[in-house]
Amino acid sequence: MGGSCSKCCGSVVLPANIPFDEIPVSTTIPIAPKPTRIIENCIIIWLFDDPSNKFENEKRQLSRLIYGFQIFTNPDACINYIRNIQDEKVFLIISVTYQSIQYIYDLPQLEKVYVFDLFSNDDQNRTLQNNTFQDINNLCKQLRYDIELCELDLLYFSVISNSSQDIKSSMILTKQEASFIFIQLINEIIARLKFESVAKDVFVDFCRKYYINNPEQLCYINEFAKYYRPHLALDWLNRSCFISKILNRVERTHEIDILYKLGFFIKHLNMQLVRLHEENELLMKNISIVYRGKTMLTDEFDILVKNNCDGLLSFSNFFVTTMNKENAIDFIHRRLAIHPGMLGIIFEIHIDHMIFNEEKPFALLKDNSMENDEICFSAGTVFRIESIKQFNDSSLIIWFVKLKLIRNDDSQLNHLLKPFRTNELHENPLSCLGKLLMDMGEYRRAEQFFLEMLNDAAILSQPRRLVRLHIGLGANYIHKGDYATALEYYKQALQVSLTYLSSDHCDLAPLYKNIGDCYLNQNNYNHALQNYERAINLIENSIKAPKGQIITELWTLVNKTQQLIEENK
Repeated sequence: MGGSCSKCCGSVVLPANIPFDEIPVSTTIPIAPKPTRIIENCIIIWLFDDPSNKFENEKRQLSRLIYGFQIFTNPDACINYIRNIQDEKVFLIISVTYQSIQYIYDLPQLEKVYVFDLFSNDDQNRTLQNNTFQDINNLCKQLRYDIELCELDLLYFSVISNSSQDIKSSMILTKQEASFIFIQLINEIIARLKFESVAKDVFVDFCRKYYINNPEQLCYINEFAKYYRPHLALDWLNRSCFISKILNRVERTHEIDILYKLGFFIKHLNMQLVRLHEENELLMKNISIVYRGKTMLTDEFDILVKNNCDGLLSFSNFFVTTMNKENAIDFIHRRLAIHPGMLGIIFEIHIDHMIFNEEKPFALLKDNSMENDEICFSAGTVFRIESIKQFNDSSLIIWFVKLKLIRNDDSQLNHLLKPFRTNELHENPLSCLGKLLMDMGEYRRAEQFFLEMLNDAAILSQPRRLVRLHIGLGANYIHKGDYATALEYYKQALQVSLTYLSSDHCDLAPLYKNIGDCYLNQNNYNHALQNYERAINLIENSIKAPKGQIITELWTLVNKTQQLIEENK
């Protein structure tokens, strides 16, 4: 049986060693219209119920504030749009009658609601009196302040408990454990990647496409394109403009296709932090504690922090801390004034000057007054949660979480990461990240990443990397139950593989099995059987191929498929 299938697989078997540049692009893979993608943390939505009122000047001013600006004139459509938002914080402007939006305030996606150009004098919106505006300039000023405050609070972190000692693979991770591992791996990978000289230009082109209707950000992008140099990375990080907004978002949301585009910038940030640490080493010896404020939901705080004392905590973002505890407390006061139902958290970070890791550096940022010194930590920095204590500040209860910077060779951290630091991770880092996203259940993010990578010229010119992307997409569509699309990507992977492997190479066997699986799930049993037999034939005729579990699995599939063929005769 194993030798009889080669004549049956003409639909997927190609002659060996096709020139890579002569491979035709498959036209059978569905090409969906490019979706509208939000690339910042916050969006502004304006709802008004008078379509005749164009508000042209106001629209222009609001659209300059942020990339994600949406307009609705139908309350139901607006509410449905907000309900479908997963990652962004919504700043909602309403210019409608109260009855139209009385049930909108409970949506968890809402960050803040404003009333603009209110024509009614009744008291039904008295709860929004402090956020009612007649002048667009005043509204824009308030929005800018509120958005920047919100961005500072979007500090994403993951915690892994002290009891997490026996992790073998990402398949058995909890969501929090997977997130913690992901943060560490992506920063290790970016540290090792070598970015081509055109990396900045690729990122600039990406930004111009998304900010095409925002003249203010286009000016920043043009300035970055013309004048950016590696030693200016921290200056750009601290500017409230496109690059800091995008980086802050994608580090939080695991959008690794954009993180990959920002890899050159992340490397420059770390290089500059290493240099600043050396320059300010003597000054740093006078600093032992710094602070950073954040607000959280009570349940979130209990699960992530309160119940994980002595666990490890890692921030996914680059983040700035202050030496002045009162500044951190003031931040909490301002955030709780907007969200009184949240908890105020102060991270009290204790620095050991004998601990420094060049892959996750930190450094002192001095201002001209020498009064507001801050320390910036690299993304992925890991701390141990030493203690958690409650503190009463006037009428507020604030939780102080003591964090201690750990060594890079910390035994718990290395034990957690060891199963993931494989040869495959070093050889195929981007594909491994995509696979880890799928193992975490983040199929939407994985698909987004793989599809974006197919547009990368550096990957398109390297057949082995291209094969891994096609395989990744095939696996992702298998998880989604879209077997027809998965089949086309596996066929593309086979086609490219045959540009550097002979048609009888055993490394093709897994691809034939994947193709067989797609046919089987589409009830095309004859083609499934042909591909399973082809995989068996390649393995049995190879000296190098392992002949253990995979052969057993393939024969099981062959028997199952033969039975299905008989039943359907």
